[in-house]
Amino acid sequence: MKHALARNKLLLSVTLLFSIVAAAAGVLIALILQKVIDAALQGDMQLFQRILFLSAAYLLGLCLVSFVYSLCSKALIRNVTISVRERIFRGVLHKRTADFQAANSADYLSALTNDVKLIEENALQPLLSTFQNAIIFTASLLVLLSISPLITLVLVIGMILMFLVPSLFGKLLQSRLNAVSVQMSRFTAYAKDLLAGFEVIRSFGLKKQTEQGFQQANRTAANVRFTADRLFAANESISEALAMLSQFSVMFVAAYLIITGNLSAGSLVALVQLSGGLVGPVLVIMQNIPRITSVKPILERFEALAGENNVPSDAGQQEPTIFKHALEVCRLQFAYQQEQPVLRDIHFTFRKGKKYALLGPSGCGKSTFIKLLSGYYDDYEGSISLDGREVRTQDNEALLQLTSMIHQNVYLFDSDIKHNICLGEDFPEPVLEAALRGSSLYAYVQQLGEGLSTAVGENGTQLSGGQRQRVAVARALIRSKPVLILDEATSAVDNRAAHEIESSLLAMPDLTLITITHNINEELLEQYDEILYMEDGRIAEAGSFRELQERGGAFRRFAQRTETVLQPQLVNG
Repeated sequence: MKHALARNKLLLSVTLLFSIVAAAAGVLIALILQKVIDAALQGDMQLFQRILFLSAAYLLGLCLVSFVYSLCSKALIRNVTISVRERIFRGVLHKRTADFQAANSADYLSALTNDVKLIEENALQPLLSTFQNAIIFTASLLVLLSISPLITLVLVIGMILMFLVPSLFGKLLQSRLNAVSVQMSRFTAYAKDLLAGFEVIRSFGLKKQTEQGFQQANRTAANVRFTADRLFAANESISEALAMLSQFSVMFVAAYLIITGNLSAGSLVALVQLSGGLVGPVLVIMQNIPRITSVKPILERFEALAGENNVPSDAGQQEPTIFKHALEVCRLQFAYQQEQPVLRDIHFTFRKGKKYALLGPSGCGKSTFIKLLSGYYDDYEGSISLDGREVRTQDNEALLQLTSMIHQNVYLFDSDIKHNICLGEDFPEPVLEAALRGSSLYAYVQQLGEGLSTAVGENGTQLSGGQRQRVAVARALIRSKPVLILDEATSAVDNRAAHEIESSLLAMPDLTLITITHNINEELLEQYDEILYMEDGRIAEAGSFRELQERGGAFRRFAQRTETVLQPQLVNG
């Protein structure tokens, strides 16, 4: 939050300035009331009228100053919350894939929504309130001393007692509010999981159980919040009781001074007004201090999410990564969990412009292998070198700059077709059209009433599975990256479209293509320069389709076990 406040120094300064003016002006009302009462008791009509006109002008100016302060404070809170959210999101966006996946996405959503709201309510607003009330307290104290040092002493003793309250509740409130943040994160994750599984819940008739589970999670989250609120209530009620005790003490002492002739009636009115200006601010400050200290764990979580270590210090200044000759893998080993290796001793060289098919049984490590090639993880053993340079010694975005990956499960943003292809970037119309044709999406788009402006719905629900994958292919083609990786990318389209898409990619001479597939189509596989067959995290065989057939080894046996026979598949019209 300090970072966000530093970015709004001017607005913060203006807000604090008007806070000082508004607070001091509010305190001086007590002196105006004193003059009014004394003039009335003296029967001085001329003085009374003069005070009346001055008071009207004074109140008008105070109203204007208060409006400007309120406007500036709300603008400051808006700017700070925007800055905090952007900093958190930027930090998350620059996380390594492994680090990002280590947390539930609901944790990030909760930080951007629930936790930012907690910071606004329990840090930003209380901080501004505390500053203004500190000014009110200081101004009231000075005016009180000028009227009656004895009454000021009584009030100060009462306030010392009030200062003890935050020390009793501060740490406990911090713990309770942290528990609220954690529980709300869990609740958000649970609710998100249920909504994502809507079709499963309906299909298996789990509405009753799901509703019961949601009710329990909802009540648990509400009860955790209520536990913190009870502590806030205790803190506030004790503070208020001490404040009332101080005010009663002032009244009795003031009454005594009037009886003895040491205080005027007008001064009594001023003292009552000023005692509220002295005790009230202390009450507010005592209530605010526990709130402010309670958000410390949340601010620490923000720093962890938005930490500068997530963002490369020279981001945007790196020279573009260029693929000239080869991507070489040597003695590559990798494990998600140390005792369970997924890849073992892989050696292979991918040449620029060549086409490679990656086959093997489920769980053999194909998807993990291509994720390493795409720069998802850098905690592997062995080496992955680009034109002789180890990629880990370069910008960790190096491989991502070179590769486009099309996954089997395509994610589409809740926007239109064009946005999901261009992803906010500008591309010339001929380039966009070429991507549409290369993905077999052009004819489909032409049939749509709104064309590329057609909304796809949340995660592409308005499109068929095949159309979603065509959009993903177009998304990759339009960027013309030198390496394209297909992870079962045409599995959801019909055989003809799949054949057209894959054939067009195989015909691109400068494109390095790596395809994960289970479809043993001789006509297509013969067009690949090499086929890599994987088993148990290793490359068991590599070679052209004909070479692997003639060897009669692991690849041949795998092909015979699949439902698709080793012969060309006919492309039906």
